Amino acid sequence: AHGMPGLMEGKKGLVLGVANKRSIAWGITQAVTAAGAQVALTYQGERLEESVRSLAATLADPLVLPCDVSRDEEIDALFDAIAREWGSLDFVVHSVAFAPKEALEGRFADTSREAFRIALDISAYSLVPLARRAEPLMTSGGSIMAMTYYGSEKVVPNYNVMGVAKAALEACVRYLARDLGPSGIRVNAVSA
Repeated sequence: AHGMPGLMEGKKGLVLGVANKRSIAWGITQAVTAAGAQVALTYQGERLEESVRSLAATLADPLVLPCDVSRDEEIDALFDAIAREWGSLDFVVHSVAFAPKEALEGRFADTSREAFRIALDISAYSLVPLARRAEPLMTSGGSIMAMTYYGSEKVVPNYNVMGVAKAALEACVRYLARDLGPSGIRVNAVSA
């Protein structure tokens, strides 16, 4: 493990977007748990559940919960479960992005309306209801972190609609930071 042992002792956090051991979200999970944090991990659909559960099994006392961020009722159920289990929350890591495969090849100009809608919904909008539901649980302030990428600012070949989605995500971060700041909640995006 790396980082500072004890730095996050007693902190509880939600990490969305662990898919496998190569996920950035998994790297973050390992760092925060090494520093003493307790985490809740989410999986989307049965296909990913097994992978997330096997990684979670290497952690002390994790929560493992389903959440498809395109469904408000799953977001509600997720936060209801966290409220029940923990009562409060200190941080959220949003490491969720998706665009249909065909939108990530060829020309951006050929992006379909549906691919655009899906990319923006999953990759940008989803941060908004997550922040809204996390806020009342962050009783002593907190931190919400989203993952972005250089393709939001400059054209990166084949990044296409994800570049637009990340630009929207970064704008969401700024507006959420303004709304949640008075509650002592920081909202940031970091580029790997």
